[in-house]
Amino acid sequence: MKKIWSHTSILAGLLFLASCSVSKIYFVRHAEKSLEVKTDPPLTPEGEFRAEELARLLGNKKIKKIYSTETKRTQHTGKPLADKLGIFIQNYSMDTMPKFLFHVLRDGQNSLIIGHSNTIIPMLKELELNPSVNEISDQEYDNLFIVSLKPHDGRSGYKMQLKETKFGKASPKSPIPGRNTMMDSR
Repeated sequence: MKKIWSHTSILAGLLFLASCSVSKIYFVRHAEKSLEVKTDPPLTPEGEFRAEELARLLGNKKIKKIYSTETKRTQHTGKPLADKLGIFIQNYSMDTMPKFLFHVLRDGQNSLIIGHSNTIIPMLKELELNPSVNEISDQEYDNLFIVSLKPHDGRSGYKMQLKETKFGKASPKSPIPGRNTMMDSR
């Protein structure tokens, strides 16, 4: 017997598949910044290269949104990927972090959030995740935190999983004990 699918059953199937999909939020600190400029420093040549590496790494990850603070270093870290994908970088402010993160979660799209050494870990903790570190040193630029979001019923509406890794050229040895190992997943 031949089965004929109705438009309603196809639509229901597509909605079910979409509800089962996993989206990812990528968190990075801005790339290497100039130490010579004190107010809103730009990226160094090494930082520009790292930003290009980030674009190569995330270029095929179906990123739909890129968020950055308004500083040159965060904006320039995201620019190569934004140019490659043809999307705009949207600004966020840390004084509205919980609201901003709720918006990103609710949006449910693959996203990149570019922050600072003192903001990335607090954002992950705000999401009730447990990164393996409590801080990112001033010398570290190679951390990549990947939060996988799988929709489900429950208080948050998502099951979240954190993966910690590195990208690009290794940062110099960290003065923070225990920070020089490759992080695979948590």
